[in-house]
Amino acid sequence: MKKFNLFLFTLLSITLFASCNEDLFDIKFGLNAKEVTYKINPTTQAGDIILEPMIQSLNLDSLAQANGTTLDKVKNVFIRKITATILNPPGKNFEIINSGYIETGIQGDPDFDLLRLAEIITPPGPVTEFDITPTNADILKYAKRPQINFSGKLVTNGPLTDTTTLKLKVEFEVVANPL
Repeated sequence: MKKFNLFLFTLLSITLFASCNEDLFDIKFGLNAKEVTYKINPTTQAGDIILEPMIQSLNLDSLAQANGTTLDKVKNVFIRKITATILNPPGKNFEIINSGYIETGIQGDPDFDLLRLAEIITPPGPVTEFDITPTNADILKYAKRPQINFSGKLVTNGPLTDTTTLKLKVEFEVVANPL
């Protein structure tokens, strides 16, 4: 009877271990935050403000190695957070912003076409800093490149009266399986 119980226990253990999801062994780590700055010229009316592509260097390969895995074992890269901050002029706020979005990619490039990273869903109001809601887009193929670009559009409800400097801080989350 003891041999049968031992056999049953072993069989059950093997079955449970074999049915474990490999996600159980996933590790998560951050990619270095990237900051891009845009100088926005004054406008005379409400409408679209285009944020031209700004390029940032990435080194996902060395970060993966520093976290005990390799680039080929990285499963996903997501945007965890994008924070928008007005740097200049002092006292300026986001009350004229109605909506907008941040994206990456190259328009017309079939391999790296534009991908929406985050959206301004509700107007931020009279604040000098706010978080833009990230999408759940997996940007792994973009992050494997040595550089990534950030662009976008802001939609205003009135004219922008002053030259304004806007900073976007982009934070990432990387998911890898070292096994």
